[in-house]
Amino acid sequence: MKLFKRTMLLLLLVICLAPFTVDASSYYGVISGAGVRVRKSVDSTDYYKLASSGEIFNMPDNQIVSPNAACTNGWYKVNYNGNTGYVCSNYLKVYEINNSDDSDGKTPTNDCEVSLQQAGFPSSYWNGLCQIKSAHPNWTFVAKKTDSSGNTIDWNMSVAAEASCGSNTISTKDDSMKDTSCTKATDSGYYPVSEKAVRYYMDPRNFLNEVNIFMFEKQDSSFNISHDQYQTVSSKIFGNSFLVNQIPDLPNYIRRASEQTNVNEAAISTRIKQELGNAKLTSGEYSGQLYSCVSGNYTTRYPSKTYNGNSLDNYYNFFNINATDGSNVTEKALIYAYNHKWGGTGNQAEDRVTSIVGGTNFLKNRYINAGQNTIYFQKFNIFPNTATSRYVNQYMTNIAAPVSESKISYNAYRDAGLLGANFEFIIPVFSGMNSTSSLAENISSNNSNSTSNQKPSVDAIVNNSGFSYSSGYMSHINPGTSVNDIKNALQGIAGDGNVTITNANGQKVDGVIGTGYRININGSSNETLIAVVYGDASGDGQINALDLLKIQKDILGTSGLNGSYKTAADASKDGKVNALDLLKVQKQILGSGNIEQ
Repeated sequence: MKLFKRTMLLLLLVICLAPFTVDASSYYGVISGAGVRVRKSVDSTDYYKLASSGEIFNMPDNQIVSPNAACTNGWYKVNYNGNTGYVCSNYLKVYEINNSDDSDGKTPTNDCEVSLQQAGFPSSYWNGLCQIKSAHPNWTFVAKKTDSSGNTIDWNMSVAAEASCGSNTISTKDDSMKDTSCTKATDSGYYPVSEKAVRYYMDPRNFLNEVNIFMFEKQDSSFNISHDQYQTVSSKIFGNSFLVNQIPDLPNYIRRASEQTNVNEAAISTRIKQELGNAKLTSGEYSGQLYSCVSGNYTTRYPSKTYNGNSLDNYYNFFNINATDGSNVTEKALIYAYNHKWGGTGNQAEDRVTSIVGGTNFLKNRYINAGQNTIYFQKFNIFPNTATSRYVNQYMTNIAAPVSESKISYNAYRDAGLLGANFEFIIPVFSGMNSTSSLAENISSNNSNSTSNQKPSVDAIVNNSGFSYSSGYMSHINPGTSVNDIKNALQGIAGDGNVTITNANGQKVDGVIGTGYRININGSSNETLIAVVYGDASGDGQINALDLLKIQKDILGTSGLNGSYKTAADASKDGKVNALDLLKVQKQILGSGNIEQ
């Protein structure tokens, strides 16, 4: 279950008190502990404050002073509200700020590079943005270099803040992307992130491709796209998912929310899909308590769950607001809905509209109007309107969320035929960034000194292209997807890595990709993945009567399926092939259902 966490958790983890900006100091320190005292002197127990993990302080220098019984390793001096404070060196990680001129001196070689340089983008942004501009001349790129007070933000300082224990989580099998020293509780399957993971996911230059650029899409603009066109976008985002099956009028409700809040419909739809769009249908009902956030029948499905003696049935929370880490997340989300009167009137349609409008207003007032008007800024609050909000007030803790949300947006706009619209993208530029991105140096190898010609790992390429990687299989592939679409998506992340696709017999192919096809990504390793299209048990890339026959024979034991074909036959993803899978494939063929890939 992919849950996106809320502001309350982050308030305990990173800067939440005094504003922090880079001044003449060349050093800053990041607190690594909870309740760390900023003392008035090394010989006194008096202190200015108890600092939280991840809190950042300017420092006059990086010298350790006056070891004593209270801190045998010595003290660092920090600046606190114009005073000198002292923090035990055991609890402060010290970093040097790069105060050099960020201009790299590279001369533009074409009109696109000239315009990007004039817009404030360093040369390391040019190649990716110019490739996009060539394909989409109507798209505009805006460099965000300073906050509302005119302060530039240091790259390494931001990495340190976002890498503090518990600030971000990740679902990965790569141990180098996890912070094993952080013991903060996370949801099942998620782990605290390492600095390496932050350097990769926060570096905008890793996502300057046609797909992931949508994490920088300006959400408080309609780009001259009409409401009717956005209706098409919404329908593409939700497809035939459980949300639309449960609520056929959902796109109309979203339209009403957009009209009342001036947040574009794609932004609303993408967030709802990301939050609630992955529940699976098993045994005739949707599994996962998150389903209750939109079904209105929480306590009837979980009879012991009430709030102050009141039923939480007929309350709705489409954005999972307050579904924070820990237990009873759905109950927390529905209690939030109850307290905000998002339901309970007896008019189901209007209650759902009230919830969607309320959730959209929450998104607008808490984030978009606060300077967080892109998916990226809602994850990484780098340039807030209020300095005290920097690195906090972040909508989700899943560090990879912008990657998956951008894929949802791009696919919807593409399928609706709207990529020719006048999109505007707001892209952050930090001070003190290296001339090359953090792609190679932080994803390709456990060696932090790896060189720029190394390639990202295969699982990173697959997951960041909008597909799913697991145990040698690549899934999340829609039926009918072409080989070229797969290659282009992977190539956009792989960079120089070569992508080749063959059928099960090893023959290079074009046309539609099917289950059992081999995908070779020649990156940091030479790994061949096997494609899985759920429902496509025959391997032809389509879902049709042949798949019904294959699954039926497997169930009867007259002709067994193996490997990727067996995996694809499990259309319900419940770990076994049975009549439910036949039903799901049949509904897909008839157009009355859609297999979740």
